[in-house]
Amino acid sequence: MTGDFALAEDCAQDALVRALSDWRKGGIPHNPDAWLTTVAKRRAIDLLRHAGAEDRALRRVAVEADEPVEPDPDIKADIDDRLRLIFTCCHPALPIDARVALTLRTVAGLTPAQIARAFLVTEPAMDKRLVRARAKIRHAGIPYRVPPPGLMPERCAGGAVLVVHRGVLRYRRGGSHPNFSPS
Repeated sequence: MTGDFALAEDCAQDALVRALSDWRKGGIPHNPDAWLTTVAKRRAIDLLRHAGAEDRALRRVAVEADEPVEPDPDIKADIDDRLRLIFTCCHPALPIDARVALTLRTVAGLTPAQIARAFLVTEPAMDKRLVRARAKIRHAGIPYRVPPPGLMPERCAGGAVLVVHRGVLRYRRGGSHPNFSPS
């Protein structure tokens, strides 16, 4: 249905977690396989709708954004390292949710539990996403660099860089609360 194996896997895991909770309260349904499939499909639809709404909001924010502020030369090296790290984590070879999660973990220092709550998934599911994202970077040989100007529009097209930027700023303004959300 999704064409995305990682998304399907995550939705199936979420359905199993929900089954553990729901089936304890209400008992096992008449057709457990159909129940799990339906819950996983609905979760995938919710995630895809959320991603579509997020993309529309990011496009709106990008149009309304002010011109970038010139960084202080004293902290330029630190900013350059963070930018390289952000663009490595937000490489288009990774799924959008993995880009955002990996960057929030690596750049902002959020714990997998905090990121999982922000994405409304279980901590083990988020741990698996982070592991898969790191493995993809390693196996694909994704370079640790800011892309050249000609590749910048392609690298920013998915909106992950803006989502991460917004999430990091929100976190630094007091988002250390355990229910931090990047959106």
